[in-house]
Amino acid sequence: MNRILISTVSVIMLIFTYFSYAEDSDIVNPYITSYPFKSAVIHYAINNEYGHGHISNDKVSRGTEVVYIKGDKLAKVTKMTVPDPKETIKTVDVETLQIFTPDYIYMVDLTEKTGIKIDNSKKYGKIAYDNLSLEEKKAFYGRMEKREIISLDLLSPGNKIGTDTILGRRCDVYEMGEKLNSEELSEVLQSGENYYFYNKNWIWRTAKIPLKIITEQLGSSGEVIATKIEENVKIPDSQFTVPDDVKVTYDKERSESAKKQVLARFELYKTGKPMVIRTKTEKEEVKPGEASKESKSNQKSQENNR
Repeated sequence: MNRILISTVSVIMLIFTYFSYAEDSDIVNPYITSYPFKSAVIHYAINNEYGHGHISNDKVSRGTEVVYIKGDKLAKVTKMTVPDPKETIKTVDVETLQIFTPDYIYMVDLTEKTGIKIDNSKKYGKIAYDNLSLEEKKAFYGRMEKREIISLDLLSPGNKIGTDTILGRRCDVYEMGEKLNSEELSEVLQSGENYYFYNKNWIWRTAKIPLKIITEQLGSSGEVIATKIEENVKIPDSQFTVPDDVKVTYDKERSESAKKQVLARFELYKTGKPMVIRTKTEKEEVKPGEASKESKSNQKSQENNR
């Protein structure tokens, strides 16, 4: 798929998870998505700049992202105006759709009418966690806490540096890397260093959702900020469905890779020792309105895992 745009929100957000400690007899499964609301619509503004002040080379991309959350499903619609990769003085409009369900993740280019479908690998972690004993679950959470894991979808936001409020929602503020001023950045560029990264996140405390993200690298910077939040609103089920005119390809290779990573991380939190899983992969095309061969054969077991 040629022009799918993965925004900073997409890289960092993926499927937001809220979890907390419950009574010992009922420790919450961290692979199950839940929120402090039944539904929500979150609007974001996205601004990216390239060039860091060198006017002749400066480029910008601007856009919006709307996140729809309803029960255990999430969808993101991103509309961006970005520099044309073929002509430096032109821009192109890109519109993408991402849908997260308990079983699958869809990444769709609404402009090209193409998309990919992969397994939501968290379903494998959910099953594995349910099979742990109570003591193993306590140890699992203990290892997550030791590594300062906020949730299994926000693994490394950085160091907590304070709190703030965005749109009336209390946020914990995290920072990763050291922010450089223009003079310090110029010195880095002149020294020939090719690496610089700074990230700051404002994470809605009770929902574990980023409401503001600032990212800086050599040659680029970006900001994503929530501009409006609507809670407990009606959202049609169609919002979480891929349009009929989109050609979706099931990517088994990416599905297997994601499964491997989730189970390896699960093993790390279970035992403290990472586990490597080798898989054989292949791709399969799924036409609009059809289920994949794998989904047909596993349909009954998947339904039981929802």
